[in-house]
Amino acid sequence: MSTIGRYWRTVRHLHARQMVYQLAYRLRQRSALRLPNHAPTGYPLTVPEPTKPVSYNVDGTFSLLNCPPLRPENWNEARHGKLWTYTLNYFDCLNQPTMDMATGLALIDDFIQQTSELVDGMEPYPISLRIGNWVQFLSRHRVQDAYINTHLFMQADRLHHRLEYHLGGNHLLENGIALLTASLFFRHRRWFDKGRSLLLAELDRQILPDGGHDERSPMYHQILLDRLLDLLFILRGSGWPTDTALMEFLTRKVGQMLGWLDTITFGNGAIPLVNDAAVGMAPDTCQLRWKAIRLGVRPIGGRLAESGYRMIRRPRYELLADVGPIGSGLQPGHAHADTLSFILHIDDKPVLIDAGTSTYQLGVRRLWERSTAAHNTVEVGGLSSSEVWSTFRVGQRARATVTASSDDTLIACHDGYNELGIVHERCWQVTPTVIRIVDQLVPNRRRPETKTGIARFYVHPDVRVQQSDSGIRLGSHQLSFLADMPPTIRITPVDLSDGFNRLRRGTCIAVTFQQQLTTTLALDE
Repeated sequence: MSTIGRYWRTVRHLHARQMVYQLAYRLRQRSALRLPNHAPTGYPLTVPEPTKPVSYNVDGTFSLLNCPPLRPENWNEARHGKLWTYTLNYFDCLNQPTMDMATGLALIDDFIQQTSELVDGMEPYPISLRIGNWVQFLSRHRVQDAYINTHLFMQADRLHHRLEYHLGGNHLLENGIALLTASLFFRHRRWFDKGRSLLLAELDRQILPDGGHDERSPMYHQILLDRLLDLLFILRGSGWPTDTALMEFLTRKVGQMLGWLDTITFGNGAIPLVNDAAVGMAPDTCQLRWKAIRLGVRPIGGRLAESGYRMIRRPRYELLADVGPIGSGLQPGHAHADTLSFILHIDDKPVLIDAGTSTYQLGVRRLWERSTAAHNTVEVGGLSSSEVWSTFRVGQRARATVTASSDDTLIACHDGYNELGIVHERCWQVTPTVIRIVDQLVPNRRRPETKTGIARFYVHPDVRVQQSDSGIRLGSHQLSFLADMPPTIRITPVDLSDGFNRLRRGTCIAVTFQQQLTTTLALDE
């Protein structure tokens, strides 16, 4: 019954459209690409400069996701997991600065020869990213090849018939961007109209009023912003069709997304690695700002509200607090159970950090990285505040409420532990040199017994942790804890994500307390 209940708590949040397409997706049989009636003509587009990281090496190996360089046996290569296979099939390598035309065309030809055996690479998401990369490469080198054009046309046709309505989220946005890109390359009116309507609807749905993406992952926000900037660049340089309204709409949305990204980016240029996010997977904020400047796009807004984050800035530190939904209501697959967690940078250096994301492979590591225990917040009863399970699923979800917000105080609570008779409330009080955090486990009326919580604080690997009679030193800063009953403090080494498939040893400070805990961090003078 518990398994049935978990599935119900997961699927009941889906939109009716998602449920219909989930069923259709599972019943649909795999089909071959459909050959067009005649060889399509490709119209080279004006495309951005190649700026992808180098992933294809001169010895024929691929360096992806921090894995050792690997020469794939074929385009179904799965020795490093499905995400690696997906990334291989994106063909980002075509737009690395070192890629020459002959090598790129040879890789495309090798891929086409294996079409009948392809599995993961022919799913809609990798098709979407591959369309963008192929179109940019072919346009940049002014390649006119009927054989390649025919295959690219067939991929776009398959995407057109297999848009990922069952998933939604960033997948559906990528589908729309790719379909529009293909329509411009082939001057295909039906694809253009479909891609246009899809992008208009999904950007309005997925980009929140404060400019943040609905899935609340700064990494995916950067990835999508980069794709939209490229699309805007291509649209402005395309003579077919002239669609001023679409370009104005994209310019506004891109500006809102840029304003949100500027606000959430730390002073050292790093993004907070909240929810599914990892270093090295997306263009950084500085690169995106420069790309936007070249297009004449300016940031719009610059506040954090609906996305659920708050950035507290003082001359010596920046504190990002998570006081909102764990992710998208319809697509929370990249969400973590991190409600009321926070990240702290002092003097432009990370001190208290998120444990991060190092894998999408189902297993102990993936389950832990999504759990409440892997974040700078409070765990009660050994449970996560939201029911994260499997690789990308969420059942019951914590609801957060901000109850007070001023220049020096932020108070929020969540109901993720209602079944245990607890509401977790956290208060941040700040001065220029002191950060005070008060955690309370407030009994609800049904079950008023006292509960024990564990507050965890993950310390960056470069910060030295020392325990003494007066508390804990984080480098030169002083951390102390106070509770009615003396808390139990445990300091342990822990492996933290340093990107996909790469871990680095940091420190976890776990504080066990009852009902209330006051944590004080005093900066060095």
